[in-house]
Order: sequence, then C-alpha cells, then structure tokens
Amino acid sequence: MTNFNLFALTNDPANRCLRFSLSKDVQHDLTSLIKDQEASFNKNAVDEVPFDGKYKPEHDEVLVINDYDDIDNLGYAINNPLSIQEIIPDPSVFGTIKALFTGYIDPAGVPVILVQNFDKKRIISNNGLSIFHASNVYKKIEGSGIKIDNKLSAILYGKELKFNSFHLLRQIFDVSDYYKEATDVDIEQFADMDCVLVSSKQQLVSNSDTWVRRKFWLISQSEILQKVPVCDIKAVAAEFNIPLQAQMDQGKEKIKIPEDKKELKALLRFLDEDYYKSPLLQNRYLTNSKIPLV
Repeated sequence: MTNFNLFALTNDPANRCLRFSLSKDVQHDLTSLIKDQEASFNKNAVDEVPFDGKYKPEHDEVLVINDYDDIDNLGYAINNPLSIQEIIPDPSVFGTIKALFTGYIDPAGVPVILVQNFDKKRIISNNGLSIFHASNVYKKIEGSGIKIDNKLSAILYGKELKFNSFHLLRQIFDVSDYYKEATDVDIEQFADMDCVLVSSKQQLVSNSDTWVRRKFWLISQSEILQKVPVCDIKAVAAEFNIPLQAQMDQGKEKIKIPEDKKELKALLRFLDEDYYKSPLLQNRYLTNSKIPLV
C-alpha cells in the first residue's frame, strides 16, 4: 500500500486543510502506526450502533452516522494531496489544528479517512527546552512539531462516519445537523440532578426553546456536571465573569438554574464549554462568534 500523507484540519476557514511535508522514513512509520490504529478501531467495533444521541457505546461498540456530508473535503485532500497547502511549522499555526487526518482510497474507489482528535498538549514548541532520550542521554529537540496520538477518534468511509465519543467528534466536525433536542422529560431529569437546584420544573420547560433544548442535550452528552465538581465549575465561571449562583441544599452545594431566559442561556453556553481564553493575550471569547467578553 502507498504510504499515507498527513493533514491537519484547522479552525481557519481560509485554510481548512493543510498538509505536513514528511520525510520518507516518517511517512513509512506513520503509515504503519495508523494502519495498526485502524485495525484496533475496527477490532473493537464488533457492533455498529446508529447514532441517536442517547446511547453510550460499550467498549466493543461504535456509533455510526450514515449519509454524513464531508463538507471539509477531507476526501479531496486524500485523493489530491499535492494540491493541499503545506502547513507552516509554527506553534501559533499548530494552535489552529483541531484534528489530524490521513487515509487512502480503497479498491472500490471510496476514500477511507482516519481521524485523530488534536489539542494544544500535542504541540512541541521551541519555547523553553524540550528534550528526548536517545543513545543513553537526553538530547534537545530542535524546532517545533507535533505528537501523533496513539488511537483514532473516527473513521469516515465514504458517507459513513464511525466514532466512539460524540463529545470528541463535535470538537472536530460540524455535526449540528445531527444534534438532538432534549424533550420535556429530559429537561425534568436534568432538574432532578443532585448538583443543580431548579425553582420550577414547569417554568424551566417553558423557557426551553430549540436552542436551549439542544444545549441541554449536549450538556447531557458531555456529562460535565457528573465529571466536574461544583466548586471547580464556580471557579472557572468566575474567571470568565459568568454569573453563576450556587446554593447549599440538604448539605450539598448546587448550581442554581436561573429563571431568567437570558441568564439561563449564558449558563448553558458556559456548561457546554462555548468559551475559551486566547493563549497569548489571554482575551476571553465565545467560540462560535469570537465576540470578546467584557
């Protein structure tokens, strides 16, 4: 099989896909590594489960979205690698990467795209001193680079998208067409959680328009309220000047869900992690609109 090329999927609309220029040795090693990861991904995908937004897959199951539209043209990049602009080897450019991908065209002519989630922890910067162990000593890493993950996040075969974690997937692809809306029952179940305090379930349901219901659904998928203690959520909210109120109830601190619809939406945005801080100037932004926060 022909050696794989390596591409970056970025959050820059002007340069959505960029290509890494690899030496033959690195390209050969990358191909071997990714093929092993593809085999492992498929081995663990004993059962394929149609994605409905509610089912959490077991270790031997994989979620599937059929008829997925490759709007980022990853298949084109796989088929026409030399037409893709090379990435500049600079940590600030690497900071725009949200996924790495590679792949091949199968015998039937269908592109097989192998995708890894990417975050800033995988950037090797020339700031400071980075070292690695070789020949019984530690040597300095010259220049900047990236680290390849040890597993795949998703495989796109034609229009069939397979993955394990929707939380990771939505950090890579625009899958807004596949979002579900929380039902009245889902919202009531949210109100019954141990870590939240709701004055009126009925009012919360009536305040829930389509946008709110989607946010409730996404928050339930991430399980952020089950994974992150209320004290930590409060601390981050304070850093971003998000009006979050907490109240003791039956000996436990709980997040008070606002009755005001505008305040409710601000809280749900925060819980769905729609905010981030720029790494250099430390400015605070909304991820979708990039509107600076006051």
